Amino acid sequence: MSRPRLCTRGCQRPITPATRCAKCVARDAAYKAAMDRRRPTATERGYDSKWAKARAGYLLKHPRCKMCDAPASVVDHRIPHRGDTALFWEKNNWQALCTSCHSKRKQMIENRPLSADAERRRNPFISPPRMPVVIVCGPAGAGKSTYVRKHAGPNDLVIDLDEIRARISGKGVHAYAPEHLAAALDERNRLLASLAADTTHDRCWFIVSAPTEDERQLWAKKLKARIVLLDTPLAECEKRIRRDPSRVSEVDRMIRLAADWWGRHQADIDSEARGERRDFPCASPTGARRCSRKFSVEIKNGKAVL
Repeated sequence: MSRPRLCTRGCQRPITPATRCAKCVARDAAYKAAMDRRRPTATERGYDSKWAKARAGYLLKHPRCKMCDAPASVVDHRIPHRGDTALFWEKNNWQALCTSCHSKRKQMIENRPLSADAERRRNPFISPPRMPVVIVCGPAGAGKSTYVRKHAGPNDLVIDLDEIRARISGKGVHAYAPEHLAAALDERNRLLASLAADTTHDRCWFIVSAPTEDERQLWAKKLKARIVLLDTPLAECEKRIRRDPSRVSEVDRMIRLAADWWGRHQADIDSEARGERRDFPCASPTGARRCSRKFSVEIKNGKAVL
């Protein structure tokens, strides 16, 4: 009999090989439903008459499906653009697919389990740190970095993937640089692992989006940390993103990231309300609350009380 494996979609529960975690299937379905309700129209997402003309021209030059060589009917984005206008129109990111491959094979590729290296980067082994750790979570535009700057002491360490990627790529903090993500994750995980022997800093602040309770508690257990959840409303996130001069070239993508976070967060809450989560108490995205888990902190109007 095959040995159970751990679910790689966030909950880390043991499941039978070649099966999907029922809890995560239900959560993903709720997430998709929530995102569909929030999703802009095709025209609002850029699939307008200009795109129709570009698509037709591309299919004339590339009439065969890239995957199966059948007649192509869809121009697919190899890397999902997620609202990034530059990536949307980058022709090197296009590929011709038939309807079947786009609907089935491409989706299977995008949803397939992570490779061993990708899973190690996403879920690294970390020894218990020697210092207190505070995990600050929330969507793009929630104010995570601002919160940390306000509360961190002069001898505290801040670990922020965006800052790390900016140092590696030489681009701005909010610039889109997927080619540097793996190196940034490796450096982030190296810093997290170093906390076990760090005698220099007084406290560590770890910034991560973590839209679901499972993800937050997974990090909290690893780091024996306290959680600060900044559940800033999506409309306020959008206002902050549009006002931030450092995000001026990334506005559409950052708003999409914020909407994606809220879609997953709301789906997680909906799943919990239906009793599909066994481990954690019910939590509202607004108003004061305190989870019964020992690693959580109180949330009031989108801000945490340490």
